[in-house]
Formats: sequence, structure tokens, C-alpha cells
Amino acid sequence: MTTPAADTGHTAPADTALDKRIAELVDTVRINQQRIARLEARIEAVKTELRALLDQRGENWSDDEGYARLVSEGVRYYYDKQALDHLILTDPLRYGWLKDYRKESIVQGGVQVR
Repeated sequence: MTTPAADTGHTAPADTALDKRIAELVDTVRINQQRIARLEARIEAVKTELRALLDQRGENWSDDEGYARLVSEGVRYYYDKQALDHLILTDPLRYGWLKDYRKESIVQGGVQVR
């Protein structure tokens, strides 16, 4: 890790090169995120038309590679993990059995760019 040049208020050349490369990579991520956003907007427009066509057809469609189908609206249930953890910790005699149903998985860190 490099540090700024001592007391000059200027950064070392290595820092400038790092900053330049970081700026290039961030710019690349931003450009690609914009492309993805445009593609997602186009996909939504196509899905809207497809939804109307499937509705007119009255049934799902498929070929050798996959299918297109209408998915009905529904309700998704979820539980507040923090609230359940709080119950387990604050009243383990009553709610301690819930910990047997708690699953964990490792999530890898990454870089976020906006």
C-alpha cells in the first residue's frame, strides 16, 4: 500500500496511477450498468408484449429450448430474521427451539459501484 508524499500535499506517482486505474474500472462498471439498465428496460417492454400475446393465445408456449408462460400474482411470505433472533436471545426457554431451523450460508464480499 502506498502513502501520499510526506507533507507536500501531493500524492505519490504510484497513488496517481492507482487512482487512474480505479477511475477507469469504475467508469467501465458504470457504462456496463447503464447498458444493463437499457437492456432490462427493453426486456420489460418485450415481456409486456409477450404477456399480451400469451393472454390472447390462452395458454403457455414452449419450444426445444424452453418456454414462455404467464405467472399468476401471489403472496410471498417472509420473516424478520432480526426479530426472530431477538426472540431466541431474549427468551430462549420459550423460543430457543427456533434456532434449530436457522440456516447460514457464506456470502462473498465484492465491490459496489454506483
